[in-house]
Order: sequence, then C-alpha cells, then structure tokens
Amino acid sequence: MRFLKGNKKVLTARQEQLAGSIARWLLACQLKAAVFLNNKTADISGRGWLILLILFCAVFGGYCLLLIATALSA
Repeated sequence: MRFLKGNKKVLTARQEQLAGSIARWLLACQLKAAVFLNNKTADISGRGWLILLILFCAVFGGYCLLLIATALSA
C-alpha cells in the first residue's frame, strides 16, 4: 500500500501537548463508559450472555441476509 507511506508530519510541541490532552480525555471517557457498562451488566449470568450473543447474531445475520437478497434481486 504505497499511498500510506507518505511523509510524516512533524508536530510542534503545542500540537503534541494538545494531542496528549485529547488522548487523556478520550481515555477518561472510555474508562467511565466501561465502568458504567460493567456495573449495569454485573448481574447477567454466563447463560444470559450466551443467549444475548445468539440473539444478536441471529438478528444481525438475518438483516445481512435480507440486504444481500435485496441487492441480488434488484
């Protein structure tokens, strides 16, 4: 993939500092969301997760099949 090997732009110290603060903010938001979701789903058993996974795969797999069938019939 030759197009991805372009020149690397050198960032100034201010840009590096800004990028670091944005990355720290995003990581803090990610951690907060992970803790929230872990607390909400702490009481779901392994069997419950398995049922949810099967339902998720069935619903979205069926939707993908519907999209493929619609595309092929049009």
